[in-house]
Amino acid sequence: MSKLRLALPQPPPKRRRTREHVQHWAPTSSDVAAPSSPTNVDFIEEAAPEALPNDTLTALHLLKSRFPAEAAVTPFASRSQLYSVLADRTLADRQLEELRRTAAIRLLQLPASRDECAVVLAGDYAAAVQRCKAGLEEKQQQQSGAASSRTSGSTSMDLDVFDWFAERVLPRCSEVMITHRELVQLLGTAPGAARPLQPRQQAAPVAVTDHQVSLLLNQGLLTRHTGGPDGYLFSMPNAGLAVRSVAAGRQEILGLLQRRHQPEVLEAALLKRKLQRSVLGVRWHVADMIGGGSLLRISTAVGPVLRAAKRGG
Repeated sequence: MSKLRLALPQPPPKRRRTREHVQHWAPTSSDVAAPSSPTNVDFIEEAAPEALPNDTLTALHLLKSRFPAEAAVTPFASRSQLYSVLADRTLADRQLEELRRTAAIRLLQLPASRDECAVVLAGDYAAAVQRCKAGLEEKQQQQSGAASSRTSGSTSMDLDVFDWFAERVLPRCSEVMITHRELVQLLGTAPGAARPLQPRQQAAPVAVTDHQVSLLLNQGLLTRHTGGPDGYLFSMPNAGLAVRSVAAGRQEILGLLQRRHQPEVLEAALLKRKLQRSVLGVRWHVADMIGGGSLLRISTAVGPVLRAAKRGG
């Protein structure tokens, strides 16, 4: 009588921490899921292909879905964040430039660095313009009938400049800056005119006042360009808060790591922390710092570890 043999399963090989490798930050649907964001990125998975024409645009929508709603600034991404999501940086730069040329995004030069730009989806930027207008309209209504309304300097006709800015300037100027002459010409261009420099196509050009231009400056949609010709840089409301948060958040995370015996921390543990000096949140900074090379994401048996990169290494 033959004996019955049982084939016992072999135990899985032990995973040791010494076998680690650096990874790109590759967010999954669960990783992206933010408790404060009910929509998450489900639309990315379900959207028709033509709605998301390239990887860079998909990545921008994904990063936007993770942007903290309480940040009090227009949702934006850094170029480094895109590098943390997309493996091919050359392709990412090429697609980003194409999105800029077609006015699908706005590139806003941050005052902290000429080489660093905030990337804003065109729809989000247009919404910020309308919020500026709505805020001034509300202020006008509150001051209606009072003497202060006469001194505020903003009439309903003045506020039309926000619509002109959104409808006439943004679709036709995709650069990071604009000269004063070009701004005034575009703002005064009649609807439907192909180019502001062709008078015969302008049915009824509008006279743009200095006060109307100052409204765009005061609301943070433009800042004066001090390092070049007489003109302006495109900006966004509360840009100063965003710039301070970018720098302060990076410093806070690096400081936290450098105070440890080993300059590393479990990613899950770091994501639970709340930054004291940045409104952008830990997730925003982790993606930015991985793409920028100041953080390394390392796969280990206990989960991804974030390690401060060696300076000059």
